[in-house]
Amino acid sequence: MPWPPKIFWVGLVLYYGFVAICWIGEATAGWNHIPLAVEVYAALLGTWIVPLIMSVIYFYFPEKAEEAGG
Repeated sequence: MPWPPKIFWVGLVLYYGFVAICWIGEATAGWNHIPLAVEVYAALLGTWIVPLIMSVIYFYFPEKAEEAGG
């Protein structure tokens, strides 16, 4: 398996894409002036949901590749 695997890049784009979207939203759309918006996307999504999705992707896809290959 070549390093880094393609799934690594998917997770990288997912996480840093989320960070970039939040950063752009704060800088241009003024999300930081909306009550509780920062808590929703930074605390809930950024701390719980996005890492959970990434961990499932990082676990599930290599397991499926091993099952298919061997």
